[in-house]
Amino acid sequence: MSRKLKSSAVCPHCWHRFRPDQTLWVAAHPELLGDRLLTPEDPVRFLPSRFTPAGEAIDPSGSKTRRLACPNCHLEIPQLVLECPMVIMSLAGSPSSGKSYFLASAMWKLREELARHFSVAFTDTDPAMNRAITNNEGQLFLNEDQSASVAIDKTEMEGAQYNSVQFDPGVATMLAHPFIFTVRPSRDHVNGHAPHRLTQLFTLYDNAGEHFFPGADTARAPGTQHLAKAQVLMFVFDPTQDVRFRQRLAGVSGDPQLAPGAKTTRQDQLIVEMARRVRIHAGLAPQDRVPKPLFVILSKSDIWAPLLKDEDGTPMDITTPPYARERAGLGRMSIKRVDRTSDRIRTLLCEVAPELVSAAEDAFERVIFIPVSAIGTSPVLDPASGLLKVPVARIAPRWVTVPFIYTLARWSTHLVSSDKSEGDASFGTPSDSADMDPS
Repeated sequence: MSRKLKSSAVCPHCWHRFRPDQTLWVAAHPELLGDRLLTPEDPVRFLPSRFTPAGEAIDPSGSKTRRLACPNCHLEIPQLVLECPMVIMSLAGSPSSGKSYFLASAMWKLREELARHFSVAFTDTDPAMNRAITNNEGQLFLNEDQSASVAIDKTEMEGAQYNSVQFDPGVATMLAHPFIFTVRPSRDHVNGHAPHRLTQLFTLYDNAGEHFFPGADTARAPGTQHLAKAQVLMFVFDPTQDVRFRQRLAGVSGDPQLAPGAKTTRQDQLIVEMARRVRIHAGLAPQDRVPKPLFVILSKSDIWAPLLKDEDGTPMDITTPPYARERAGLGRMSIKRVDRTSDRIRTLLCEVAPELVSAAEDAFERVIFIPVSAIGTSPVLDPASGLLKVPVARIAPRWVTVPFIYTLARWSTHLVSSDKSEGDASFGTPSDSADMDPS
């Protein structure tokens, strides 16, 4: 079967846009090592002139290869980048706000929930590229020892989640490592007869929280420039790092993250810095609102949920998911319920941390507040290591999938049903949507 390529693609590593015929290939011959932009151990990248009848490129030493690379940064890219529209989603937040736990929990639950309720497959586009997240998923959700308590590694400023490229000889530039997932209708989906027309990619980034402090983004470490390329932005706000929330929760929860002396952070300043970077890299004026949606993810909702009340003063349900299977082969997201919950969280934030609401709404055209708990339970202090760890048997995520399924409901009308059919101009469209097959 022939494969239809887009007119242009965006590299998920360096965000360079290029035509498919400019794509480089990765040499397979064992003697072709030492790419000029990468390391001496990396295979050479080349522009092929010979192909096999099966579509494999023939490298300069005669070996066949199917591996592709970006013509700008030379980092490897999946074939589907050339074929499917891609939604870039960037995640920001302070150190220890729970970004990595949220991302691992959300990806695991998306695999389950999209299949169970929506007949949609959510899979790794390239398992090797997603190894860091799948390892974290395994620790939290596939641990054989249900009596264990675990802690996933903090995202560091350097290391495996960044790729080094020498655009200038001898000078390394660190690019954020992308995690890429394929979203497509399953066979029993109502539109499962033509999955290639509805398949899209979700590309996500998880930076160390320190990368979002003022001055941390430099020419040689442009780790957060994906913020300007993203169609959807997420900021993880941790109420346990806010003094005023801590004071309100003192008599409500005994969670160790509320213990005296725990760290606090001016998280509104990180939103201001986040917006500043987006404006700079996107060429917007300093006074312009960013024309992209911002999800403000209020993490650790299992701790602060008692503070959230409905209009009549009763506790809000932020445990039951706002979606369900509508009929065979189709799931339905309640956008109205999410928006109503967002309004109530905004009211709470205006009472407790009004500067956060002001910073977000002054900078972004559309702000949606989402309550999330990545683990659904309090961590415990491990006396041996002095670290807070998660009891595996008590993990019960809440609403971690909502920002992603909400995005699908807004953009992918043929994948997910919703209770609000009208469009939303402020929610934007995928950057590659012009290349989608409209038939």
